[in-house]
Amino acid sequence: MAILTDYASKPDCEVEINLQLVNDESVKFHIHFRSGPAFPEVHTEIVCLKRDFLRLLDDLKQIDIKHLSMLEAHDPGLCIYHIPLFGSYYYPGYGFLQVPEHERDEWVPYYRLIFVLDAGEKNNYRATETGPALCLKVKMEQINDFVACLKLEVNNF
Repeated sequence: MAILTDYASKPDCEVEINLQLVNDESVKFHIHFRSGPAFPEVHTEIVCLKRDFLRLLDDLKQIDIKHLSMLEAHDPGLCIYHIPLFGSYYYPGYGFLQVPEHERDEWVPYYRLIFVLDAGEKNNYRATETGPALCLKVKMEQINDFVACLKLEVNNF
């Protein structure tokens, strides 16, 4: 079981992945989204190719502060979006706005990860890029620990 928790003094949001089956070709896991007392827990079971799962974990460690990322396996089920901390964003009334280079040193770097479950996979038996989502604000150390924990579980299963 690997848990990625929101980086906050009192975290309320987390993503939990529990591996159920690992063989030479595939990985089957349960994924849970927990977002405090305001929303119910969302969970589903996902089956994907083992090599795709491991590649998704490796890709997660490669994200950076400046570039938008969309991480997904070939099999439907889970997509992870990364919104960069210092990208150019459109703010209504202000246009495109970006934090200047000289002010970036004052920020504690973090990563916004949006985990999206594929709603179509369960409901319509077709892949979609939409479904329940959970956004976490995390540090790279948390991502590395999460990935290391999952890789260790895959290798020891």
